[in-house]
Amino acid sequence: MKSTFNICFYAKKDKQKANGAYPLFARITVDGVASRFNTKLDVLPSIWDGKMGKATGRTAEASRINRMLDDINASLNTIYHEMQRRDNYVTAEKVKNEFLGHSESHETILTLFQKHNDDVKQLVGISKTIATYRKYEVTRRHLAEFIQSKYNVS
Repeated sequence: MKSTFNICFYAKKDKQKANGAYPLFARITVDGVASRFNTKLDVLPSIWDGKMGKATGRTAEASRINRMLDDINASLNTIYHEMQRRDNYVTAEKVKNEFLGHSESHETILTLFQKHNDDVKQLVGISKTIATYRKYEVTRRHLAEFIQSKYNVS
């Protein structure tokens, strides 16, 4: 499914730093839903063009900021297109989280079961018996065998 995707950079003028610079934020919009994050870049108001979303001038600082913004823009576009190809469902929040490295980690039922069994093993002799622990281990093994036979995944 095709969705609308837009990236906008803006200076957050209510967060002025001591040196007079504003932090630059990025806004990702997918299907009209926006998500924002700090780019960790600062820009002086004298060189920032809000309409263009870029620093103006030929100074080294303006070139550095524009180069960084172009890199962020390219990365976000790559992430968006990869997610659209892979998942076919993209949100602005998912793109932002992937860019910032906060991607979701999914645990399988077998790893959760193993963590549970490890916790039970620690409680053997305190509030659990060795027989209870062994029953949980057998149940986990049977579940793993079922998943392997039914879905052909380990």
